[in-house]
Amino acid sequence: ESRWPLMIDPQGQAIKWVKKMEANSGLKIIDLQQHDFLRTVENAVQFGSPVLLQNVQEELDPSLAPILNKSIIKQAGRMLIRLGDKEVEYNPDFRFYITTKLSNPHYTPEISTKTTIVNFAVKEQGLEAQLLGIVVRRERPELEEQKDKLVLNIASGKRKLEELEDEILRLLSTAQGSLLDDEKLVDTLQTSKTTALEVTEQLQVSEQTEAKIDSAREGYRGCSQRASILFFVLNDMGRIDPMYQFSLDAYIELFNMSIEKSQKSNKLEERIKNLNEFHTYAVYRYTCRGLFERHKLLFSFQMCVKIMEAAGKLNIDEYNFFLRGGMVLDREAQMDNPCPDWLPDTCWDNVTELDKLGSFQGLTNSFEQNGRAWKQWYTASQPESASLPGEWENSLNELQRMLIVRSLRSDRVQFTATSFIINNLGPKFIEPPVLDMKSVVDDSNSKTPLIFVLSPGVDPTTGLLQLSEQVGMKNRFQALSLGQGQAPIATRMLKEGVKEGHWVFLANCHLSLSWMPQLDKLVEQLQIDVPHKDFRLWLSSSPNPDFPIAILQAGIKMTTEPPKGLKANMKRIYQLITDDQFGRCHKEEKYKKLLFSLTFFHSVLIERRKFGMLGWNVVYGFNDSDFEVSENLISIYLDEYEETPWDALKY
Repeated sequence: ESRWPLMIDPQGQAIKWVKKMEANSGLKIIDLQQHDFLRTVENAVQFGSPVLLQNVQEELDPSLAPILNKSIIKQAGRMLIRLGDKEVEYNPDFRFYITTKLSNPHYTPEISTKTTIVNFAVKEQGLEAQLLGIVVRRERPELEEQKDKLVLNIASGKRKLEELEDEILRLLSTAQGSLLDDEKLVDTLQTSKTTALEVTEQLQVSEQTEAKIDSAREGYRGCSQRASILFFVLNDMGRIDPMYQFSLDAYIELFNMSIEKSQKSNKLEERIKNLNEFHTYAVYRYTCRGLFERHKLLFSFQMCVKIMEAAGKLNIDEYNFFLRGGMVLDREAQMDNPCPDWLPDTCWDNVTELDKLGSFQGLTNSFEQNGRAWKQWYTASQPESASLPGEWENSLNELQRMLIVRSLRSDRVQFTATSFIINNLGPKFIEPPVLDMKSVVDDSNSKTPLIFVLSPGVDPTTGLLQLSEQVGMKNRFQALSLGQGQAPIATRMLKEGVKEGHWVFLANCHLSLSWMPQLDKLVEQLQIDVPHKDFRLWLSSSPNPDFPIAILQAGIKMTTEPPKGLKANMKRIYQLITDDQFGRCHKEEKYKKLLFSLTFFHSVLIERRKFGMLGWNVVYGFNDSDFEVSENLISIYLDEYEETPWDALKY
């Protein structure tokens, strides 16, 4: 191929492959943020070293044009190429690789015609094969070792046969005179025949053994298939919000942890079932802490649907209707709405289109004949649990009932989706775990950035300060709010923190986007260096498409949004109260009762946000600082006064 490869590499597979392939050739790794990258390219061109240009965006530096165009000039038998303002001798052994982390980049025709674009993004079957290898290596190591050896033996056997054929062809082409008189040729033919027979026999035996090993490995296919499906559900979340980026390496680590921690069993079917259940919930827990509340149910639903689709338990046409609703293309052929007084035309459009699906034939006629019963169902406060009119009650499965709700009462779809998840995946998949920052620190290491994805009205600083006190890092905690002119201070804090083992918190990264490429380099350096074991890098940012993908993939993401539901909110608020706070009030009995009332009241206020200004004069956020002030006042008033000052507390 005459053009250099530009590899689309969102999961870092291409970088690993290039590094492994060029490990003994002195590979030089550069990126466009390095100020001297062109000098590295010059040296590589002269000495014939391979170069990997990583993490490019949608535009390339114009100074690389001669390399991409291969603008080589021949002068007096020498090959030269002009880089910048000087001519450099061109070594034909020079190789150039480019990779990008962007999963769906749009390159200009100039770049597309100068490079060969190769998509290295992992596909479901490819990942399934990788994960199958991992699970078999952990569960049945002897099988996987045999498989690896056989693959090498088969490859070397085939290579040997090719070499023999090449040698015979060479001797035949150079033979002079009678072929029978050429002793060397006759001997070689004889040896080749014997060797070829031996190698062919070995290959047959190896291939038979490989088939046996493959059938034993196939037992674990269900588990690698489930894990592959879940990774692609994670991957698709990036289309909803740019901050939802997940790395394949971190996912494989999570998969290994699931293999280790899930319940063992001597029965293969039971073992696969345990592993699948454990890993599915592990993925849910791991992902939920980095999702906004409004996306958590969507994530569970997507997991549920994809698992059911793979098991053949889902009718795709019905599911597509659930997503898109009914689009009427031919109004003239559409039957008139028989209940215009109570049924909106948009709902009738859905019904007429739904009638075209196999299981719903006769639905439009049912409205004509049984309008009163449908009206009763339509006006019910909880239609999803009410009986459907006529024979429809017993003839539809759960997803089909959801289509009726989606067509007529779209305001109740969320409730049907919740029931669908409970019935098919389990109730724990609709109760996201409350964020426990202590366990996040335990899950992380000094090379993992910890990223708060900010939402309006919530500041993670107080919680982080409390945590640093809890784990004895208060004196080694440094915080800085990013903005204009703060970059040099942030760089210094980071470098000091790596050496001394500080916690460094860089807040509001979205206000310093121009510095993000440098931060990306510093985080990349963390992966290479050996930071102090206590060092942690905490970042906070509002969602932004320009936030570096590599940092998001390398880090653990957490959202700072209050959870949904009274119970979840109360659990979260109780987690904010330290043991010292809980025990500081001398009137313990009263304090605990009033604290519970305050927590309940605060949770109700947070839940009421969805009704906007209803019941209030002005819109107000009711954030954690309001709760902290009220909690302080309860403690102070109870200690200061003999009698409980109800008037002051109520106020």
